[in-house]
Amino acid sequence: MFWVLVPVRILNFMKPEQLITDDTFLAWYFQTDDACVSKWDKLIRDDLDLKAAADEAVVLLNLIHQQEYGQVSDRQIDQSMQRLRHRIGEWEKAQQPRPVFRMSYRRAWQLAACLILIGFGVFRAGQYNQPHHSYVADDKRTDIILADGTTVTLNKGAGIKVAGMEAGETADREVWLEGEAFFDVKHLTGHRKFIVHSGEVDVVVLGTRFNVKNGPQQTAVALESGRVELSVAGDKAGKLIMQPGELIEYSRQSGRLARSAINVKNYAAWQQGSIVFENADAAVLQQVLRERFNLNVDIGEGAGLGEFNGVFPADDPALLINALEKTYPGQVVRTEGGLKFVKAGQP
Repeated sequence: MFWVLVPVRILNFMKPEQLITDDTFLAWYFQTDDACVSKWDKLIRDDLDLKAAADEAVVLLNLIHQQEYGQVSDRQIDQSMQRLRHRIGEWEKAQQPRPVFRMSYRRAWQLAACLILIGFGVFRAGQYNQPHHSYVADDKRTDIILADGTTVTLNKGAGIKVAGMEAGETADREVWLEGEAFFDVKHLTGHRKFIVHSGEVDVVVLGTRFNVKNGPQQTAVALESGRVELSVAGDKAGKLIMQPGELIEYSRQSGRLARSAINVKNYAAWQQGSIVFENADAAVLQQVLRERFNLNVDIGEGAGLGEFNGVFPADDPALLINALEKTYPGQVVRTEGGLKFVKAGQP
């Protein structure tokens, strides 16, 4: 006999089987409650472990929805139920005693969903329980070679969690990124995908070179070579295909994607400790100073600085600010915590 436990809200160690029995998570999945959608969007965005569990839960719910249950042997079901009992037992030990209650129709449906899905091997347990490894770049850029041969360069303060990289794996290789990183993905036989989860944006590749920046306001992906697919959580339009030399920026505020052509080598020059400006206008300078150096930059009315070019250290804004002041005398004004660009001749 199975008991249904009262679901625990907002726990970063929740498993997929717990998520699909949580009312608020189901409301997020079915998009039936705006408050739940906002809450789970934030939780998933801020917690890499919870994001991984939520991705698994979505796969399970999709399978239920599509009714693609297939044929499952009694032996598979028995093994899966034993594993599920063990999971519930381990989880229950970590909790304070919680009351059980009579199973409603909705709860019965949720439990039935669990039992159907464990026939596939307990929620793709082989993939979800793969070893996870974390890497963090504290105060300097860090180069990492993953077990599959992929090279990752982490910018200062960035971090990744990886799974499915070990030799002999058949599942997709997955990375959860916070901050900025450049990926040189190793192509493997069997066409195993390499997926970067960056906030609401997922980047799917087979073998390519690209830069991903997961910032507080937006996620930006720049493709140097190869071919990648982008998908955005909740976007029903499907996947977006990038071509080399393109930058795609996703705004969390507007939910929109913007595509532009760039020099990716210049864009990702931070790997060599540099920032490269090529015909940059005031808006580009504002963005770089804000994102790279955490400086507030205001652009005054009519403050057109023209095109700015140059190569500067990626870890020292002083040289860049001095160059701007000399290039645009009287138009770059230092303020508390940043700069202001003003119109020429303005006092």
